[in-house]
Amino acid sequence: MKDVHERVLWLWKKLGSLRFALFLFLVLAVGCVIGTLVPQGLSERELFSRYGPKTARWLSTLQITDLYHSLWFRALLILLGVNLIACTLQRLPKTMALLRDREEFLDPAKLTKYALHRLMDVPVEFSRVRPLTEGVLREAFGRVHHLHAPADTFSLVAEKGRWSRYMVYVIHVSVLWIFAGALAGSLYGFKGVMNVLEGETTNEVFIPRQRAMMTLPFQVRCNDFDVSFYENGTPKEFRSDVTLLENDAPVLQASIRVNDPITYRGVTLYQASYGAVLKKARVAFSKGGESERFEMALTFGEAAPFGATDRKVQLVDFTEDFSGFGPAVAIATWKEGEQPSGSWILMNHPDFHGNRIQGYHVTVLETERGYYTGLQVKRDPGVPVVLTGFVILLVGLLTTFYVPHKKFYLWAQKNNPGTRVVAAAWSNKKSLAFEKEFQHLCDRLADALDRRKEGK
Repeated sequence: MKDVHERVLWLWKKLGSLRFALFLFLVLAVGCVIGTLVPQGLSERELFSRYGPKTARWLSTLQITDLYHSLWFRALLILLGVNLIACTLQRLPKTMALLRDREEFLDPAKLTKYALHRLMDVPVEFSRVRPLTEGVLREAFGRVHHLHAPADTFSLVAEKGRWSRYMVYVIHVSVLWIFAGALAGSLYGFKGVMNVLEGETTNEVFIPRQRAMMTLPFQVRCNDFDVSFYENGTPKEFRSDVTLLENDAPVLQASIRVNDPITYRGVTLYQASYGAVLKKARVAFSKGGESERFEMALTFGEAAPFGATDRKVQLVDFTEDFSGFGPAVAIATWKEGEQPSGSWILMNHPDFHGNRIQGYHVTVLETERGYYTGLQVKRDPGVPVVLTGFVILLVGLLTTFYVPHKKFYLWAQKNNPGTRVVAAAWSNKKSLAFEKEFQHLCDRLADALDRRKEGK
């Protein structure tokens, strides 16, 4: 039983050690470098194409392409959080005990061993020294404590910045707060894409990381999409005018531009991409020259009777650039009990020999196209938590580095004639600056005593 207790105690000390914290920071830093160098969110096809089968399998197994959501990266963050908690619980009681321990007596011999001390023999009567020195110390420190002292002596302690010793633990809490926000965003947030045609409404979002669809608590309707171009054909600006609806009732109308997203119910919509779609096409089918020819008005995605035959025909796909040959439309035809067959029809090359379906030469006469807007949809409930944590962290760091804990001791004894004064001080940081402050304060005390003597 004793061995178990000793092992638990050993483990508890190791969890709160600085060495363990540095090890975790090093591993996390290496992980972040890898996550920066290796593109994140690659599809399986992109992964195999870029790295080859063997390397791709290793990257997938180690979750390198989704590193910041991987189990091992989250485990490291949790371990670092445990390290901070253990460190805080191990050291906070000692700090509290140290700050609770106040001096009851002052030993002038020990005060003269401080790095910062000064001996002053002043010809001022002992009864006049105490109120004068208290006044000077109150101006510098605010509050002065009286300690026990023998007859014909008195002792004062002035202190400032005592609470700053707790700021290191505020930093610990802020880091834990940031970790909690990051984990909340990782576990309960999402990042996906939504393509919405002009005039259409949807609430479906594709989540690439999970390869799944999810439903938003509201709908997005694209009222209008507009894109402008530079002279060289590069997109200059694209804008989506959208309406958000709940229960078919509009709740928000806004324009989404690049770097100008909108947020509703914690979900942020970013303008990410756009594309052209084919709505309708008028297509001519001919066979044997012009001996058999008919035209059809086809709506994208809707099956229609294929002329006078017993077959169906449908526009099934569209691309603006088919292997460098310009726009093309995929047309399929089938009949009951038969697998569909079809071909890509090059719109700008009507005489291309491959523009054929079921023995018919196909020519696209007219098209009606529209745009769809590509929106990135993101929800991260941890963002407010992380921002709050960073604010607390900044306050803690500034306080820790720029607000020292400093003490000033003063002991005085009645002499015949005059009074002997011993002053000493220490600070937990900024020793050079505090040394100047100490010397200046001692000069003020000496100057005040001299003025008192002279009755000024």
